Amino acid sequence: MLKMRGFSLLAVIVVILASSVRLASQTSADLFGEGRIPEIRLTIREPNWSAMLDSLKIYGEEMIVASAEIDGVKYPNTGVRYRGQGSYTYKGARNPFQIRLDYVHPDQNHAGLKSFVLSNSLRDPSLLREYMGFAIARDYMVAPRANYARLYINGKYQGLYVLIEPIDRSFLDRTLPGAWTHLFKCTPDERVKTTAAGCLKNTYCNLEYQKDAGCYPANYELKQGQGHQDLVELIRILNKEPKEIEKVLDVDATLWMLAYNNVIVNLGSYSGRYSQNYYLVRGANGKFIPVVWDLNLAFGSYKNTGIGSDLSLKDLEKLDPFLHAGNATKPLIKALLSNDLYRKIYVSHMKQIVKDHFREDKFAARSKKLHDLIRSAVVEDKAFGYTPDEFTKSLANTTGTRSRIPGIVAFMQARSEFIWKNELFRAQTPVVAKVDLARRGQYAQEKIGEFTFDVTTAKGAKRVWLYYRFSGETDFRSMPMVLSTKENSQPGEAVFSLTVSPSAPEVHGMEYYILLENPAGVTFYPENYRKEPAKADLKELN
Repeated sequence: MLKMRGFSLLAVIVVILASSVRLASQTSADLFGEGRIPEIRLTIREPNWSAMLDSLKIYGEEMIVASAEIDGVKYPNTGVRYRGQGSYTYKGARNPFQIRLDYVHPDQNHAGLKSFVLSNSLRDPSLLREYMGFAIARDYMVAPRANYARLYINGKYQGLYVLIEPIDRSFLDRTLPGAWTHLFKCTPDERVKTTAAGCLKNTYCNLEYQKDAGCYPANYELKQGQGHQDLVELIRILNKEPKEIEKVLDVDATLWMLAYNNVIVNLGSYSGRYSQNYYLVRGANGKFIPVVWDLNLAFGSYKNTGIGSDLSLKDLEKLDPFLHAGNATKPLIKALLSNDLYRKIYVSHMKQIVKDHFREDKFAARSKKLHDLIRSAVVEDKAFGYTPDEFTKSLANTTGTRSRIPGIVAFMQARSEFIWKNELFRAQTPVVAKVDLARRGQYAQEKIGEFTFDVTTAKGAKRVWLYYRFSGETDFRSMPMVLSTKENSQPGEAVFSLTVSPSAPEVHGMEYYILLENPAGVTFYPENYRKEPAKADLKELN
């Protein structure tokens, strides 16, 4: 009998442990894996929950406490509220949501995610703009993950939403581990009033300089950190001392954002009328990094640049690659594109985005695959603002007679072709023919203790820089390479050399990339240096 009891107790323990393993497996599932649609079920006890959420959206910041279930895993005491500005509608049948699993229990999370946003994809009959927009952005910038999700409330299907990772402490800890101090949301909030007289009107979040710090909180919401002083200093340097901008801004990341906004005609951004829908994160190094946000109006859905009236679809397809380059009310664009090297880098980034995502019908193929994945969930969504036929045709056809939302694939085919044929994008830029790192000789007694580079270039490289770092959590440092007198290069080639010493005796590995410039433009090696820089290791060289 005692043995039987012992066995029974052991069996119970095994069952509990097995259940825990299954739960851990479920909660570690990738919410953002392409090709699957998670299911989110909310149970809200309040009988008039929609009216209560309307009230909270208009009058406060509180949340309704509900129970959540994500792919079968339950999370009690989850916070729920409506979100958005233009995407929110009073008494709307399909409003966007903010969900906080940690609203009551600080450590409650799903696959490390403590909160998330469910976007209703306003003015996007394709339901692709945010998903594809963030997917493209992540190849070049710090940007949130996104996927689709079926949402049910009290057992009733509410529709297919775009599930987006919020820009918050968890996001920054994941993407910038230990390397940030401040977070600002750059979206004008009419509820916040300025605390100073004489502030400029209608500046939104365009980064124009104003002496009085009280002019900034209405447009630049401090989400994390203490005070606006560092942001004001960034804005001052941008406007007054642009040659010093690299001290306070990650210029390359910013050029990627500006190039990205222009390529995909994302005018619900800094590049559009309201200079909005982005965040600024201040790293521990004192430099700010931009992060894109709210992409439902990208790919030509929003049409106003802030100059004149809305543009036609044809004008959007042929949007000036250097939009706002001379516009003093867009100092982030004007200051950076006034610098010859930055301008060349910007062009290179635009070209890379088009090449990676829009040549050879890559965008069309991926869009069709996603449409096939979500089609049944969209057809079942009775609150979706477009018919199933409009959804089906939204890849190729313009939807609506007033808003005139372009077919996302057809629009980007025309847009990318216009950019690709621009003479600036066809210019002959320099190339890396070969990268050599000095190795220890076969009979050498001493080991190599430094990294010595010989970079063979072609097509007229005039200047070459090596960017390197010895830790993935530090910034890349840059050093100009020196034109070498070494022979054996082919006609038209040139060799640039540089020796770099490790930061400490125990350091043996480094990451690096190379920037080449000629009069026509610049080239990066490797092309995907933002995600996968080249590597070198003294152990291998010895």
